[in-house]
Order: sequence, then structure tokens, then C-alpha cells
Amino acid sequence: MPCKAAAASVEWVTDDARLAETAAGWGRVIGLDTEFQRTDTFFPLPGLYQVSCGTRVWLLDPLALDDLSPLLEVLEDRRVTKILHACSEDLELLRHHFGAVPAGLFDTQLAHAFVAPDYSMSFTRLLAARLGVVLEQHETRSDWRARPLSDEQERYAWEDVYYLPPLHDDLHAALVQAGRLDWFREEMDIRGRFQPNDPETYYQSVKRAWRMDGPTRARLQSLCAWRERQAMAEDRPRGRVVKDDVLAPLAELPRLTRDDLERLLPPGVVRRYGEQLLATHAEGVANADHPPPAEQPLGAAQQEAVDAVRAIANDRAQALGMAPELLGRRREVEACLRHYLAHGALSDAYRGWRFPLVGEAFLARFARLGGRR
Repeated sequence: MPCKAAAASVEWVTDDARLAETAAGWGRVIGLDTEFQRTDTFFPLPGLYQVSCGTRVWLLDPLALDDLSPLLEVLEDRRVTKILHACSEDLELLRHHFGAVPAGLFDTQLAHAFVAPDYSMSFTRLLAARLGVVLEQHETRSDWRARPLSDEQERYAWEDVYYLPPLHDDLHAALVQAGRLDWFREEMDIRGRFQPNDPETYYQSVKRAWRMDGPTRARLQSLCAWRERQAMAEDRPRGRVVKDDVLAPLAELPRLTRDDLERLLPPGVVRRYGEQLLATHAEGVANADHPPPAEQPLGAAQQEAVDAVRAIANDRAQALGMAPELLGRRREVEACLRHYLAHGALSDAYRGWRFPLVGEAFLARFARLGGRR
């Protein structure tokens, strides 16, 4: 065990001037974690930011701080390595809360997947496996916006970030020893970018969208985009505006009336959004530029090809002692096949570090399908 939790120095930062002073001395390698809530909102609400460096931990209180620009500067400074674990939700919070687009990230969960067969290992399990540190994790569903935090919450918060730097050192050395640091960095550059959902393309995720003709898709796109923007504007979960499973039946009606709304939607939804839904549906009807079709499910022969190349990827990953999902996640393999069928080439995900490992085998198997569906 490379460090002892009892040696940690923990400081709350609730003053803007203190944050500026503190951030200036963090150094070039820091641990970073966030706590947030997302129960009744569209966007995550920040509860706490944690930063560690050496034996020191700072708990930054977003409910008390007005100027977070010193944190933003550090986050976007590529020269500073920011160590996180399973960073996707943290990146979303940072983007929505104050527009941060972090650079220089090191995700310990992803790094571990390059040197061990476990793809989504939890922080507690990873600490136990790599450093022999055993934590009690029991505050994940806490109210992180309550003040003051309990002693248990505070301990959980600083332990979550305190061990990130030594974990980084261990995993960085393992990546170097395995000759996979460049692979990891290439993948980290991709995984470390948060991309907000585009309201105009949400319709493609609706289950029945691939069956719809052009006019119906136009109405569905209009309804989905309105619902997404409305949920964002009110900062409410999208299902509390209009549920997904109602959008398709509404879109399938060539003409929408108040009676249709009352038949398909709860009374409260009709009262609150009825006029907007009618207007939005009408906009979709008037839209002569029909959106692209949603992806249809793969056929039997195509699914067989996906299964075959995933087996190839799994065998290669097993031989390398790395997580098979890095080479053969179903979603990425299916996207690669769709790209091949449309363009006769592998997708971008399989043109980089993955290509020398599985690229030729993927191409050989996909070639048996031809270039058209």
C-alpha cells in the first residue's frame, strides 16, 4: 500500500480567493472526482468537487463558490494530468455546470482494461486489486447537496480522490511495461470527449423509427427535438415532459387533434403541453425535408458476422491479457460493420491502434458479406 489514508490532509474550499490560491499550487498531476445528483433534473447538479495532490485533498464546494475559473483553467490545461475513474459522468457534469472541456485525462478504469481482462472494474475493486487498499463504499446515494455533509460522506468523498495519484502511478507503469501506453492515450483522447446529445437526432433512438416512412420520421423528429429542448429548458427528466413510448404513436398520426392527445397522454401533460404538441406536430407535417432513416436492425447474416468478429476480438484480447470489450464491444463492432457495408472500409474506431490487432481479420470476415445490405 503506497500511502496511508490516516496521513491525508483534507481542506474545504468555500471562498473564491482561497480556490485561486489553492489551484495555483496543485502541481502537474492531480486526482479529480465529483459528486452530483440527478433525481428530478435533466442535467446533473453539482454537489462537490474533490482534488488531490500528494497527501492533500481539497473539497471544493460548488454551492458556496461563485468563481470556478481557477478550476476551469486547470481542467483545460493539457500539461496537467487529471486522474479520474470512469470519467464519463464527471465530464458531463463539468461541461454542463461551467462549460469545462477537460484535457490531459487519465481514466484509471480504462487504463486497467488495457493491462487486465476486467473492463468496468469499480473503484473499490480496482484499489483492492492494484494497491491492496480496502474501502467501505456506502455513500453513493447520498444527498451531496445537503450541508453540512456527514462525517461518513466527507470520508467517502476524500477517499475517492486521495488514492487516484498512486493508482495512476501503478497503472502508468503497467501500461509502459506492456507497451500499451500509446494505445491507451489514443483511446483516452476519444473517451475523454463529452458530446452532448443533439435534439435533432434523438428520433433515431426511438424503437419504431426505422420502420417509418419519410413524412412520419419528419413528425417524429419534430416531436422528439421539441421534447428534448423542453426538458432541457425546464431541467426536468425527459420522461416527465413526454415519455418516449408516446412519441411514436403521436408521430404516426398524419393529423393530430386535441382528442388524440387526451386519448394518448395523461391529463396533466395535455394541459401543460397540449398546444405546443399540436404546433410541433404541424411543423413536422409541413417539413418537406424528411430526415434520414434510422438504422434498421441487422439481418441474420450480418449478426452472424458480428458474432464471428467479436469472437476473433475476444480471442486476441485473451491472448494479450486485456479486456475483450476494448476490441469487440458489440455496439462498436456493429457500427464498424454498418460502416463497412456503406463504405467498404472499417470505421474510425478500427483504423487506429486496433487495426494491427484485429483489422485484417475483420476485413476478411466482412468481405464475405459484400458491400451492400
